[in-house]
Amino acid sequence: MPQKKVNRRAIGAAAAGSAVGGLILALPQPAVFGEVAAGPLAQSPQPTPVSPQPEPGVITIRFYPTAEEFAAYYQQVNGPLTLGQAISPRTMTQDGVPAQYFEKARLEFRRAQNRTGNPAYDFEFGLLVDEMKAVRSMKAVGGDVSNVSYATLQDLSEPSRREAAPAGFTGNVQIRADGSVFIPFSADLSPAPGHVVPPYFWEFMNRGDLFPGGWLHDIGLPITSAVPAVVNKGRFIGANVTFFQNVPITVQAFQRSILTYDPANPAGFLVERANTGTDYVSVFPSRVPGYGG
Repeated sequence: MPQKKVNRRAIGAAAAGSAVGGLILALPQPAVFGEVAAGPLAQSPQPTPVSPQPEPGVITIRFYPTAEEFAAYYQQVNGPLTLGQAISPRTMTQDGVPAQYFEKARLEFRRAQNRTGNPAYDFEFGLLVDEMKAVRSMKAVGGDVSNVSYATLQDLSEPSRREAAPAGFTGNVQIRADGSVFIPFSADLSPAPGHVVPPYFWEFMNRGDLFPGGWLHDIGLPITSAVPAVVNKGRFIGANVTFFQNVPITVQAFQRSILTYDPANPAGFLVERANTGTDYVSVFPSRVPGYGG
């Protein structure tokens, strides 16, 4: 039987619902080559391999005001849905860029590096997934308990797991009859092996109100296929958060995010971004201000 429990993942979704009206819209497909020409290369740099890290104890997440650099962008992209709440004070990346950690991402302010003329590229999501999978963290993905971890994602992201490009594929993306999309793993979307994205993730990725820089800049290339997971997680039912065990969902990792699909979620929240920011605090507390760093 399900038990009522306050769950940060579900609370973030509920806060967003009042702002977006609970709709996931299928938008016209973006001009993908135009995005690539205007923006930085999408290929994710590989982190330096390090020894696996021991999992730390329970981390108490703290909440902070959104930093001044990010306030307008947070409002523009429906921050409660795309980012969740801020979980660190303003900080700086290793290359001296202003940044702040949120429940679902590290947001970086890169206006000084933006040479495209597109203000949407002033902001960039950090490559947190790469760092956590590189150390083969056993942190659960998609729920408080999950049979998919960041170590699982490391295995699934090996080049040998990529699907060959379809016959006759000349680049960009290929939308299939069932609405799924083949995306090559190449910075300019030139022909290469890649992964297939289910239609529900593709629709979410192409929401211009949430991802004004376009899916390639804001979410990045898929680094795994979509895979089934079984998780323990919370859902809002009416005004209450109810905790469920052994929930079947779908998970897919991208360069700058992890997307999850739960067909039993309330309408408008079937697809969500995983809480990679809070996961990162748990795996690397010393790297985040306020948690030992």
